[in-house]
Amino acid sequence: MYRTRPVSALLLALSVLAAPVVAGEKKEKKQVVDQFTGTLVTMEGPTSRGLGEQVTIWIDGYTSDEDAQVLAKTLADGGQIALRDALPNYRAGRLRLGTNNSYPLCVARQRVADDGRVILLATSSPLTGFQMQQGLRAQDYPIGFIELKLKADGTGEGTIVGMAKVSFDDNKHLNIESYGTQPSRLMNVQTAKKK
Repeated sequence: MYRTRPVSALLLALSVLAAPVVAGEKKEKKQVVDQFTGTLVTMEGPTSRGLGEQVTIWIDGYTSDEDAQVLAKTLADGGQIALRDALPNYRAGRLRLGTNNSYPLCVARQRVADDGRVILLATSSPLTGFQMQQGLRAQDYPIGFIELKLKADGTGEGTIVGMAKVSFDDNKHLNIESYGTQPSRLMNVQTAKKK
């Protein structure tokens, strides 16, 4: 099971619940378009994709604090199916795994620090290649999550949870549970230079 940290860290770490950015920073980020590439590595179980699959991420704009709060409330009030149904109303960019069609990214949030930044992304559906054909249990894991941890020079690594179950516990901590194997690793992440 892959879980986020308690809600104080979660509010800045989870794509739908990241901590608010300051107003001046917020305006500037809305104009930024980011692009990242990396290599997906998954070696466990029936979802294994092996070594070296290219991942490309395009971010058209970062999700506002207001939209993040609406999505957090949707999850708290209606559960993950309500969240899944609401996500397609939001657009933050797209993700491509290998040569597959791209997936819409519904949420993109980031936390910027002096030594780098953390970017969290969510899709409104599981990612191809992580889905399992057996049983109905896979339907309980309807969302994809991506976390990028970048150094100041724009390089880093990440994690992909291709099929995630999300919920709040009694202490208002958010749990992200991965279907089947542990989350996949995203290696050699590079930030594309802006022209």
